Amino acid sequence: MAANLIPELPADTQVWQEINEEGQSVYYLVYQLPPEAAALSPGLENFTFRYKVTDLKEIAQIGTTVTPDVIVRKNGEVYDIEGNTNIDVNDYVDSFYFGKHTQLASIITASGGEIDKNSVGYEYFIEALEQEAKDKPYLFSKNAQGQYDYLAVVLEAAKEGRTARDSELRQTTWWKTHTEAERQAANNEHQDPATFAANKKRIREDIIARMLAAGITQLDGKLIDTIVHKVSYGTFTDNDLTKTINKLANPLIRFELDPEVKAALEGKTLQTIELTKQIEDTINAILGPGVADKFNLNQLLADYQNNPTLFQQEFLPKLQDQFQAKFSQYEGTNVKAYEDIAPGFRTEWEGITGALPDETTAEWLQFVATNDAGERQDIAFGAAAKTGSEAYKNKVIADMEGVFGKAGARSTGGGRFGFWAY
Repeated sequence: MAANLIPELPADTQVWQEINEEGQSVYYLVYQLPPEAAALSPGLENFTFRYKVTDLKEIAQIGTTVTPDVIVRKNGEVYDIEGNTNIDVNDYVDSFYFGKHTQLASIITASGGEIDKNSVGYEYFIEALEQEAKDKPYLFSKNAQGQYDYLAVVLEAAKEGRTARDSELRQTTWWKTHTEAERQAANNEHQDPATFAANKKRIREDIIARMLAAGITQLDGKLIDTIVHKVSYGTFTDNDLTKTINKLANPLIRFELDPEVKAALEGKTLQTIELTKQIEDTINAILGPGVADKFNLNQLLADYQNNPTLFQQEFLPKLQDQFQAKFSQYEGTNVKAYEDIAPGFRTEWEGITGALPDETTAEWLQFVATNDAGERQDIAFGAAAKTGSEAYKNKVIADMEGVFGKAGARSTGGGRFGFWAY
């Protein structure tokens, strides 16, 4: 490593001077990933990358000079090197150009201080990928063997000085498990990043305009960025966007926000939001829909994070006891959760009424609380009468036809009422 380098650079920085046939020089900061990088993706070890330096003064500490570690003389397709380095000249020739050295300083800024002065190029590389993956989650997607197969394809293409081919990306797990809209967005970004960025800007402007039109005057940048990302990368349809904006404008609307959107809205991490949602879903699965609203979910989350074992061994059994107290016909049985019984009742209700139940109503609770099939039919039919469902109308017509006969099929003789036709 060259001496007198500014502290923003990795500890294993090598300065290479490349001289062409005309004697013109260009400087690069060169790095190579260690064997440990194979954990990210097989073949990633020895991956070599570089950053351009216009003037060595830009990377020298004040009052000092920097001398190149390696000199590369280029003569046609032949590269001769001078200096002490562990990086093979062929790896250098095939190295991936990441941009200007100032991007290394930006990685430090983006890391929030997690990259210190003793960090090596590998750590910078991983941090840069992690930052990139915030907008491109597919980069760190894995196959069934736990390998970063998408990343492997992209980096292999980068080493060869090209973008990844569609035929290569189609073989990755991420490509196979995501929608056409998501795949197309990823492909567009690979093929034409400038147009993709411009479209992303247009989407952002459209979202802001729609939020303002919905009466949302407090615009949070992080929240907007999250929604823009969802739309840009194909995970949100226009219908998803409309419902999200409506929910943000009116929190009373019965619509569950996307976890990432909710996290941005509440200023929490996605992990926290998802874990809270899991606790909420567990409570509702045991006690019934909407019951979780009566619990302090933030406190339950804290309790779980503090002692997951206690949560599993004490809190969940208490919920099961509450279920059997609420639905006493199951007391002393192995039926300990609402979702153990709900599927069958839903099917029965739909068969009677022609529609799925509103599981928050008193009628539904009465329906699942009785073992009397006739009583359940009366309850469900009564609920259908209130809503005027098609099933209710059809049953009324059928009952009337059972008494009076079908229209157009009545007797023209005396009839059942004793009238004679003349």
